[in-house]
Parts: sequence; structure tokens; C-alpha cells
Amino acid sequence: MIELNGIYKLKHIKGLNSNTDYEYKVIAINKEKTMVCCVQLDGFDAGKQFVFMIECLLDPERPEDKYFGEIIQK
Repeated sequence: MIELNGIYKLKHIKGLNSNTDYEYKVIAINKEKTMVCCVQLDGFDAGKQFVFMIECLLDPERPEDKYFGEIIQK
């Protein structure tokens, strides 16, 4: 379960070489619990805020669910 003030990593996109393992702290969740505002804790953009759909975050209760989307090449 994704919670306020929790620290999470983003899920990876299959086929994307630039996936990262940066950590993000949730600083706000919308009322519908579909979007989160996070601050990046490490990496080049540390300190910047981002908005993600909640399913983009890796839920520690479901570590096997580590992918969000896939790159399909034609």
C-alpha cells in the first residue's frame, strides 16, 4: 500500500534502457488515491517534485509487480 511520507522506487518499463532506481518520498496524495506528488531523494534531480499515477510506484507489499508498461518496437 502506498502511503503519505513513504519512500518508494518507480516501477520499470520493459524494454527501456534508462530505467532508474531513484527513491521518491510521497508528499501528497489526491482524494481519489490515483495520483501522488513526490520529491526525488537521490540522483541528478534530487529535491525536485514530480507527479505520478499511484500505480507507477513500486508497492513493497507487491515486489513482484515491478513493471509498468512496455516499449514495443515495429
